Amino acid sequence: MAVDTLIIGSGVAACALAQRILDRTPSSAILILEAGSLVRTKDFGLWENYLVTGRLPYDHYKDLPYPEKDKLGENASVGGTEVPLFGARVIAHGGSTIHWGGWSFRLKPEDFYLHSNTGHGFDWPISYDDLEPYYCHAEHYLGVSGDSTDNSVPRSREYPFPPFPFTLQDKPIAKALDEVGIRYSHVPIARYGIAENTTGHVPCQTTGTCKYCPFGSRYTSADCLNEMAASGKYPNLEVRHGALVESIVMGVKHRAEGVIYIDKASGHSNRIDANRIVVAAGSIESAKILLRSTSPEWRNGVGNDADLVGRCLTTHPYFMFSASVKDNPMKLQPEMNFPTLCTRHFDSEAEQQSGKFILVNPADTVPIRLASQMQLGMTRDQLNSYVTGPHQIQLHGMIEVFGRTNNRVTNLLEKRNRLGMIETCVDYTRDTEFDARIDVIQHHVQSIFRQMGAELIGKPSISWRADHAASVCRMSSDDVRGVLDKNLRVHDVENLYVCSNAAFPSIGAINPTLTLTALAFRLGDHLST
Repeated sequence: MAVDTLIIGSGVAACALAQRILDRTPSSAILILEAGSLVRTKDFGLWENYLVTGRLPYDHYKDLPYPEKDKLGENASVGGTEVPLFGARVIAHGGSTIHWGGWSFRLKPEDFYLHSNTGHGFDWPISYDDLEPYYCHAEHYLGVSGDSTDNSVPRSREYPFPPFPFTLQDKPIAKALDEVGIRYSHVPIARYGIAENTTGHVPCQTTGTCKYCPFGSRYTSADCLNEMAASGKYPNLEVRHGALVESIVMGVKHRAEGVIYIDKASGHSNRIDANRIVVAAGSIESAKILLRSTSPEWRNGVGNDADLVGRCLTTHPYFMFSASVKDNPMKLQPEMNFPTLCTRHFDSEAEQQSGKFILVNPADTVPIRLASQMQLGMTRDQLNSYVTGPHQIQLHGMIEVFGRTNNRVTNLLEKRNRLGMIETCVDYTRDTEFDARIDVIQHHVQSIFRQMGAELIGKPSISWRADHAASVCRMSSDDVRGVLDKNLRVHDVENLYVCSNAAFPSIGAINPTLTLTALAFRLGDHLST
């Protein structure tokens, strides 16, 4: 018997989509297939271990037979720029919301018209106005705290919670930004964890260890899926772990019949039929599954007649500028494990041609950092000197880069990782203009540090890690320029959808999670009509 909806992956897109469908039809049969295992959340013992050692439970979780992260040496990066998967994602119940930072920015209206405005990349087949009501719902679902008076993007509904206040450690940077004429704002953070249609959450207690919250006060899809299953409202919702989806079974060209997956526990291959299939397995795995799903009508993979599946890979280069100050008499330290001050001053239409960027006053895990110093044997006086003496400050940020057809992901069919998943080949080469763009950003950052009496230390460190990998199954108005239509349906297949960052034609300069959640709710409405 076929399930109504089969969803591949258990991250925020899968959770929000399932919630939206079940809100309208609680008896709907939804099966979620997750390649990873269950990681315990809200466990005080695991939190204490993290506090003392800095090791997160999904870094090394001895109770589980399967690891949850890519290992060094797995996968391949063959282009001119290494884009590692190690550390970029968590393959577990709840997906990457297990380790995300909670940053919940909206794209800006001009981001939907990147190609029209600049000639780079691709336009979206929907507009900001089309997505705006779903942004509102996504903010309330994730429990975002933000500044509703911030007019950098149009909004029709206030945030559910007020912004976290700027900290004392934010004040010197805020003063410097004022002096150089750069606007700044509060970082919108999904931290309260009070999602619509759920109960029992505890508001943020500001432990400073938000990568693993002992109270469940940060949104994770794992907690929401657990609550949906425990509520008794949805008798036909099932999450099946250790399910490695190999391919989508195509009947005729225009209709998918089901999926083939390997059960990790038994090693057996299984087939599940479904009336509709949603691939929500993260950007990279979503493209790889489509590429593996061949049939006589789809010889190069379903949706790939135009050779676009896996192509136009984008991500966010994450840069870190450091500067030295001679002392810290006020003992200023980050107070929480998430940032509270950012500037989207350069996330503007004026900067779009060269690539937008944002700047963030970074957070740090202060309790863990101080614990590590105590473990080294520091005395009280030495700790006092450590926090008041010379130290470094930083500004972090992300840059928009543009989709290029030569940048792509494919399957390494001959290799499997420790979870049994087919490994990934990433072929990416950054644009030649990138270094010049970094120099422009450094000029702005240096002016901010100068106002703070800080001295810039060399060049920034830059990570190309694939945390925000996107665009490898992009939406388009036709099947010549993209893989999906405006409703995330694979062109020419009536019942197959992709709901992941892979669908984004472009990603702007900000984290994609809020936009993905909004798209999931929009898809839920489309499937429920």
